[in-house]
Amino acid sequence: MPRYHQIYVALRHQIVSGVYDRSGLPPELRLMEQYQVARVTVRRAIIELVREGMVYRRPGQGTFVKLDHPSRAESQPRIQGLLDNLIASAEQTSVRLIEYGVQPCPPDAAAGLSMAEGQHALRVVRLRSHQGKPVSLITTYLPTHLSPLLTPLDLEQQPMLSLLEKGGIRIGAAEQSVSSCPADAVVAPLLDEPVGSALLSVVRVVRDVDGYPVQWLHGLYRPHCYDYRMALTRAGEATTRVWLASDITTGLR
Repeated sequence: MPRYHQIYVALRHQIVSGVYDRSGLPPELRLMEQYQVARVTVRRAIIELVREGMVYRRPGQGTFVKLDHPSRAESQPRIQGLLDNLIASAEQTSVRLIEYGVQPCPPDAAAGLSMAEGQHALRVVRLRSHQGKPVSLITTYLPTHLSPLLTPLDLEQQPMLSLLEKGGIRIGAAEQSVSSCPADAVVAPLLDEPVGSALLSVVRVVRDVDGYPVQWLHGLYRPHCYDYRMALTRAGEATTRVWLASDITTGLR
């Protein structure tokens, strides 16, 4: 990624997060020192922000944030609920089905579903939005015998786990990992984020009450749309006391 674009992504994130507000962006000289680049590089990054309509320039005064830009953090809705807990948030969000079909399962999804690599599985890709703004892109793989429980029309109207449970699948447990990844050229326009910007990445394997995997999920989330909070308690002996997490709550903001 070109250096100017890296700076543009960083400044854009800070604007969306509310770090830079009415006082505007730092002077170009300060940005040059902060990022260790030439003035032309800083100016090109700012030009990208101007083109996007996130900032405006006043000759001799500086660069200022457009507070009414739709990507501003304060314009983002807040919803309490589990991260991608579609059952809890379905009434407050909408879903657009991007992809639905049976195809060979990729290695990571196959491992999660205890299937052979290349074995066919149902692939579903959904874009979830709130108040017309995209918040997450969810890709799931499921064993093909579950396909009759998940019609394309139903998937745009009801949470996937609810449909599985209505079909007789008894959901028992799940394992989940959270990390980050950059938005590529396919995902970025769907989530209305710049190419290369950081996204929250969640991988989850859902199992039924007998321990059989019924869903492998990879969710990509706009990070400024979500909060991740947990309560911590101390446990253990005096010399080996550790923090234990409880009451984890995540949700849209």
